[in-house]
Amino acid sequence: MADAVLRLLEPAEALPKAPEPPSEPGRPLWSLVEPGRLVELSAPAHGPGARFSTAAMLVRRAQQEGETTVWVQPTGGSLYPPDLHAAHIDLDALVVVHVPRELGVVGLGKATELLLRSGAFGMVVVDLGPTEPRASTAWQGRLLGLARQHEIRVVLITTKPTHADSLGPLVGLRIEPRRERVGDGEFVVRHHVLKNKSGGPVTPAIDRFIGPPGLR
Repeated sequence: MADAVLRLLEPAEALPKAPEPPSEPGRPLWSLVEPGRLVELSAPAHGPGARFSTAAMLVRRAQQEGETTVWVQPTGGSLYPPDLHAAHIDLDALVVVHVPRELGVVGLGKATELLLRSGAFGMVVVDLGPTEPRASTAWQGRLLGLARQHEIRVVLITTKPTHADSLGPLVGLRIEPRRERVGDGEFVVRHHVLKNKSGGPVTPAIDRFIGPPGLR
């Protein structure tokens, strides 16, 4: 599975004979995913991507902070509740919105806009699937304005190669998470910053995960 959801490894946990990942300084990714900012998590369709693991980690952190969370995706999208449960996501507290596929990215954008207008959520994750809107950035302007108005974290999941452009000029941060096996069932995920409009270079901290049975 190219982009399976991994479970964040707790600091107190240890796997037998698993080497420690390289020690590198960095800021926790959560601190970079600020309210009122459009954050894009991207990865190629095939390869060691970790978009969904990273998005799940952010949802879990938002829940720990007492924030309400919602996940928007096309009907039949990549969200797999058993993986989220294994990653310690409170499924009862996670709202999932399925947008009919025939509505495409326009439907996903409209659904997200309605959710943001409600001001009822602290984090909104949007899986745009294999395609993305290209004709206009007006939808991004509406999402960004509402995110700032209500201080909501907005995470957009896309599928694209590293060299491709971000969704648009209003995306404040684009991250490409890549997983790397470091032991029996253990992975590290390095969050490569491809775009950051808030200032100079920044290095997110490395996160450690345990893979599901198919990746161990």
